[in-house]
Amino acid sequence: MFQVGIPEEPIIKWAIERFGDKTKKMIDCGAHMGAYSMLLAPYFEEIHAFEAQRRTFYQLCGNIFINEIKNIVPHNKAVTNMVEANQTMTLHVVSEDGGGSTLRVPQRDQEVLAHEKVKTTTIDRYHLNNVGLIKMDIEGNELKALYGAHNTLERSNFPPIIFEANSDEWFKEEKNNLFKHLTNLNYQIAELRPFTNMFVATNEKFLKE
Repeated sequence: MFQVGIPEEPIIKWAIERFGDKTKKMIDCGAHMGAYSMLLAPYFEEIHAFEAQRRTFYQLCGNIFINEIKNIVPHNKAVTNMVEANQTMTLHVVSEDGGGSTLRVPQRDQEVLAHEKVKTTTIDRYHLNNVGLIKMDIEGNELKALYGAHNTLERSNFPPIIFEANSDEWFKEEKNNLFKHLTNLNYQIAELRPFTNMFVATNEKFLKE
């Protein structure tokens, strides 16, 4: 982050203004080194940050420690659905900084640098209430993660979700299913420009507020 900055800083600043609420919790799936979690921490009561890749998770914990942030709870687990939860699965590491690492079978043009075993979980397992924002950037596993978060969404009146959804051909069908699932939950989806792969989903009640 020191070398290249924070590419998604405009989204984070917008999220602070639009969704920041110190009485609510945030869930950060695919927390990476903690850009979202650390910058949003002052604006939420508590943040649960999930990062599957071990080395990147250690960097996340180091950043939390160095910056003396007390309200981020880090989890070294991959978020998925109930079927795949509580297992040990293979994470395919495709970059030195952990970005892009995925549980999915890598595409043919992707160079896999390493494989590592990771523990899986669901968001619902943590029985979180009063969630005010969810962010998901988990390399194509967003739909499964939402299936494993339904009780949490329901308890928190379907909070806003900032999520990644790439436009690659291999992800086309699953992206359609992801958008359909969110629509069925009464979410409205908007692209977060100028990014072409980042979106926000908010429910009708929130939009009226």
